[in-house]
Amino acid sequence: MKILFEGCEVFVGQGGTGWQPDQPTLLLQHGAGMNRTVWVLLARYFARHGFNVVTPDLPGHGGSAGDALSTIEAQARWLWSLLDHLQSEHDLPGTPVIMGGHSMGALAVCEAAGQRPDSVEHVLLLGAGYPMPVGQALLDAAEANDQTAVDMIAIFSHCLASQLGHNAVAGISVQNTAMALLEQSAPGVLHTDLQACNDYQGLAEAAAALGGGRTTLIAGDSDRMTPMKMSRQLAEALDAEVIVLENCGHMVMSEQPEQTLQAVKRVVMPG
Repeated sequence: MKILFEGCEVFVGQGGTGWQPDQPTLLLQHGAGMNRTVWVLLARYFARHGFNVVTPDLPGHGGSAGDALSTIEAQARWLWSLLDHLQSEHDLPGTPVIMGGHSMGALAVCEAAGQRPDSVEHVLLLGAGYPMPVGQALLDAAEANDQTAVDMIAIFSHCLASQLGHNAVAGISVQNTAMALLEQSAPGVLHTDLQACNDYQGLAEAAAALGGGRTTLIAGDSDRMTPMKMSRQLAEALDAEVIVLENCGHMVMSEQPEQTLQAVKRVVMPG
């Protein structure tokens, strides 16, 4: 649905169903240069299995107007302001919140959980690591709005099988789909997002506020954007469980959709 929020039109996905009283909220936040469509499978599934799903497009992304937010901290504050607005103006119940995010979105929800730890039940981090440095060549290409930036992300974000065209659905290239999505970004948005990831240094404070035992990290075994070493560093800082997906790169939701769904179900629907 499209709403007016902080003077701008914002698109908030609901997984195709309306929100219901007494159901917990599952917020899923997209990564750099992307939008809510990366969550289609998970959003539609959990919206039909007992959750009020919220998949917002950040400002300047997808169907949301405005300028891209230049820091992870600002993104986290925006998420809380949005949830407050949805609860007060759009009938989202004030029920427990599970926050999930992919890549940049993982940093944003981790920071958000640290800002309001008592308001978050669990945190799901997909394709995440810390620190999340971005190479200067990629930053320069993104700043110049050069196709090379999309190419580099596509190569380093997908395992070999995905690059060769492997997909459970015949005729679909997950790498080409990711490239097409990144190419839709408005000029400057990808660079702003990548710079925010590169600059973020707030994990220690967020981890201290959140405490241990409330975070799960889902990682691809062949991720070269946030390699396993960085993922394990993040997991150690948060005392998080790590679920490793086989034959999978950085784009876990598209490369291994069923593995990803089952991993998230295991966390949010135990038993």
